[in-house]
Amino acid sequence: MNDQPEAGLPGPESGAGPDAGALETALAQKSALLHEIDHRVKNNLQLIASLILLQSRRTADPAARAALKTVLERVAAVATVHRRLFQNDPLSFDVADFIRDLTGDLAASAGRDDLEIALDLDHIAIPAASAAAFALVVNELLGNAVKHAFPPGRRGRVSVRLSNGDGLCRLTIADDGVGLGGQPPGFGLTIVKLLGQQLHADVQVEDAQPGVRATVIVPMTAVPKPDRASP
Repeated sequence: MNDQPEAGLPGPESGAGPDAGALETALAQKSALLHEIDHRVKNNLQLIASLILLQSRRTADPAARAALKTVLERVAAVATVHRRLFQNDPLSFDVADFIRDLTGDLAASAGRDDLEIALDLDHIAIPAASAAAFALVVNELLGNAVKHAFPPGRRGRVSVRLSNGDGLCRLTIADDGVGLGGQPPGFGLTIVKLLGQQLHADVQVEDAQPGVRATVIVPMTAVPKPDRASP
């Protein structure tokens, strides 16, 4: 009786064969590449932030310094998105967790203990391809409410609601501050509307009397889907 395996077939002690080793090597190479890309993107964002900060410190004009600080906050928002995607799920982005972190950062930066920020957030994960745009929209609207709705000494409340239903992601940020006051839209709102177009979103900003209410409705079916490798 011949106990040798037939030609071309693995024997009982042969394990998974050379294909398994090749797969492990490919996965290790992919992981190393992702870490390298993460490292480079992180360094580039830090470099951009450092250049903005350096320019701000050498700028005497208060309005220019304020504008550079706003740009720095936008870069920080993008950096946060990148960090969260790499540390968690690289294909989807948890919007609620980002809003919680951003709220704490903005409150600390504003240095206001007379503002109440109320959060009502559903768990919503959007594709990574839309994460930066959505995060910047949240950063602009929430930052505007925290920094500009309430003059020094005026107490106030900012509410943030995030919900998902009927295939729509709905973000509402409202405050009971001074309102629009007939002022023309600022550059931040222009950014929000441009990013809204990228997200196929309906963006509405209106006087709430008192305060301002901003609503962003994103059809989840229109949000770009992440690319997935074929099996």
